[in-house]
Amino acid sequence: QQGDVAGAAAAQPRNWYDGIESVKVLSPGDASQEAVDDIYHRQRDAQFGESRVAMLLTPGVYPEAFNITVGYYTSVIGVGRDPSVVRLNSVASHNGANGHATNNFWRSFEGVTLWAPTITWAASQGSPIRRSVIERDLHLSERDGFSSGGFIADTKVMSKLDLGSQQQWLFRNTDLMGELACPGGWNYVFVGVHGASADAMARCGAGTEGKVSVTKHTPRIAEKPYLVREDDGHKWHIYVPKYYDRQTKGATVKYADTIDRKLSMEAEVFVATQDLSAAEINRGIQGKKGLLLTPGIYRLAEPIKVSADNFVVLGIGFPTLVATWGKPAVQVPDGLHDVRVAGVLLEAGTPKAEAETSPLLQWGARQPPPADETFRRRKKRLLGAEEGAAAGVLSDVFARVGSFKYQGCPMVQADTMVEINSDRVVLDHVWLWHADHDDCGTQPEGVDVQSDRCVSKHGLLVNGRGVTSYGLAAEHIAAGHNVLWNGEDGEAYFYQAELPYHDKEFGLRGYAGYAVAPSVEAHSASGLGVYIIGAELELRSAFIFPATVQVRNMVSVVIAGSNDQFQNMACLREPTASVEGAGAEKHGRQCFKAQSCRGIRCVLDHIP
Repeated sequence: QQGDVAGAAAAQPRNWYDGIESVKVLSPGDASQEAVDDIYHRQRDAQFGESRVAMLLTPGVYPEAFNITVGYYTSVIGVGRDPSVVRLNSVASHNGANGHATNNFWRSFEGVTLWAPTITWAASQGSPIRRSVIERDLHLSERDGFSSGGFIADTKVMSKLDLGSQQQWLFRNTDLMGELACPGGWNYVFVGVHGASADAMARCGAGTEGKVSVTKHTPRIAEKPYLVREDDGHKWHIYVPKYYDRQTKGATVKYADTIDRKLSMEAEVFVATQDLSAAEINRGIQGKKGLLLTPGIYRLAEPIKVSADNFVVLGIGFPTLVATWGKPAVQVPDGLHDVRVAGVLLEAGTPKAEAETSPLLQWGARQPPPADETFRRRKKRLLGAEEGAAAGVLSDVFARVGSFKYQGCPMVQADTMVEINSDRVVLDHVWLWHADHDDCGTQPEGVDVQSDRCVSKHGLLVNGRGVTSYGLAAEHIAAGHNVLWNGEDGEAYFYQAELPYHDKEFGLRGYAGYAVAPSVEAHSASGLGVYIIGAELELRSAFIFPATVQVRNMVSVVIAGSNDQFQNMACLREPTASVEGAGAEKHGRQCFKAQSCRGIRCVLDHIP
């Protein structure tokens, strides 16, 4: 009889997360406040630490006194079919050790309903809120602390939303059902948001020109894939939301109606852990439909290679993919349809050298410039860019270049962080950061500039057509334009760049925070902000565009300096001009100064 019991136990299916210490699966009956507090105390100040954590909350109502506070590299993820079935009091992020939230990066929550009277999410870049319901008030900063976010999508805020000290924020497909308070702020962008009425936006703008940008509908999107534990308590899937190549507005109403496909964790998904090599991961995903990257640091000697249509790469708990040997961390070839890459942190691990590195993430191969319209049409067919077809979506993809102690404080290089060569790719929350501080000596004051000796040329390089971005940020990149957009028909909704204020050569070389190639015939953007800290860096122009662009609400900010460090807000270039380097300066066709300044902030409300 004992043998029968042992045999039955051995026959029980093994959970995909068994033995993975960085994945914590909680349920209402075993939700330990002490355990989640221990995680928080470990992660609270670990900005450049090695530990990563995913807390998976299974469906149910959690004890009234149970609260989760998150620190660095922590994801709180409700794993129900929709957020209404995972209910708890609060998930919170508080000001950091400096009394502010400006360094509160790499944390997230999604898939939950929160009922506390006030939810405080004092966070900055790389800290998304998704697929959630906030039943009472949501505060996006804490007390007098500064904050520099942020991103919310597919979320309902049922009472007051207070942006507090937030400098900038992107709201996409969100329902704002109560009061909206915007006491400060430089650049708030609302795309496909219920509650973004003219009256509400006027109050939010409070007479500050260009502070608020509204696009009534989201032109195209697919929400981020997510983990679900089914109602039987045993089966797990990755749910993959539909791609909508049409206008949408507001948060999801019926989640069951929005799912395109479900990937069985048991049969269709390869689960990777940080001890695996890239070669082992690539072998593991053969014949599978998805890859789940669990929390950890993956040192990759070759790229993770996506090779199938409809493939999903989903990271939980900020898995960090360190690219080495000058190769990408993730590579997606041309010609694929509806690929999803979500929830990963890319990191440069190639030592600084003369040779150019490949991008940390490369989507599609670089193509020669089209010689004629026939080539353009052929390229469009090859890259899956017909109407209604999408190459895929990047969701919550972050990248960094810097010198960090856990890697031995090396000087590293990534010439480009993310490069998009395929057509019709959607970027849904991407932050590309060259470290302006680290744990190897670099401080904001510019003392001992170890990370400044690292090399990055572009945060984002776009060569594909019809690429759309929501919630894009690229910062401190010194060897080129922080963003360079060569592809036609690009659309950008929200952009934030803090320039490399440690390097005054950036301005002398003629670089800008955001540049669109002079040959581009169609490009539109809304809610773009470029900032300088200190009095040393001067720029001819925050933005470089062709004359054909349509741009709304360009913002420049100079902290502890003078507004005239930006000589112009934007300069237009002739189609035959170069977009790179100081030699391009003389090709400027027309430059526009800010139309108004208030304090440290200036604005130009439109081109043309």
